[in-house]
Amino acid sequence: MKNTSLYSISALVVLALSGCAQQHQPDAAAQLNDQSVMALNWFQQSGEYQALTYQAFNTATVAFDQAPSLTGKPKAVVVDLDETMLDNSAYSAWQVKANKPFDSKSWSAWTQAKQANAVPGAVSFAQYVVSHGGTLFYVSNRDQKDYAATVANMQRLGFPNVNEKTVRLSTGTSNKQARFDVIKNEGYNIVLYVGDNLNDFGAATYHKGNQERRDFVNKNHRLFGTQFIVLPNPLYGDWESGMAADYNKLTPEQKLRVRAAALKSWGGA
Repeated sequence: MKNTSLYSISALVVLALSGCAQQHQPDAAAQLNDQSVMALNWFQQSGEYQALTYQAFNTATVAFDQAPSLTGKPKAVVVDLDETMLDNSAYSAWQVKANKPFDSKSWSAWTQAKQANAVPGAVSFAQYVVSHGGTLFYVSNRDQKDYAATVANMQRLGFPNVNEKTVRLSTGTSNKQARFDVIKNEGYNIVLYVGDNLNDFGAATYHKGNQERRDFVNKNHRLFGTQFIVLPNPLYGDWESGMAADYNKLTPEQKLRVRAAALKSWGGA
């Protein structure tokens, strides 16, 4: 009887421990979010992130000054907004802490809160372009319903010439090429593109896999620093969806496997 009781108690303890282990085992969606923590720490805490953004905007300033003007066409600079001019890392940190995936509803709520900060160096660069005769176009895939909140947030931060002419939000597609073409057709000479995503420079990499995206960079490497300026963004971007076909349609479990399979690893000692 005593042995039977001991066995029963042992079994209960094992079951309880198993239950605790399962209870504390993060689900796949939580694991996806948790994998962003170090990137967020670097983005929000490191001096190196700031150094890279200042470096990008210093380079952009030189490139703008050196870009030749076309007769009769005013110089224009096209910039992305999110993680180029505006820092939305607090939204990404909320995703991790609340264990929430990205969705348009929560993103719109964040946008409406008007709490994005300026990326280091962004406001000064924008002011420099405008004060030296250039026109700055803010071309973003934010939704049109968030226009007023976006403008208010930008104006609070000190961005110049923020208005219906210069702020070009989503037109129903995340491909920005048509909006770039409209700006050119309006008579502007776009001398510089600034963004955190290769798609911010045109349609060449739109919905392409990472090998094609890397091929584009290699083919056009001389344009980076002269016509294309890249801001660092390890938090999200089309580089992630470029890891597998239909990546955004995969389950969290499948995305975890794609991320793991994409690692190029040393074989060990």
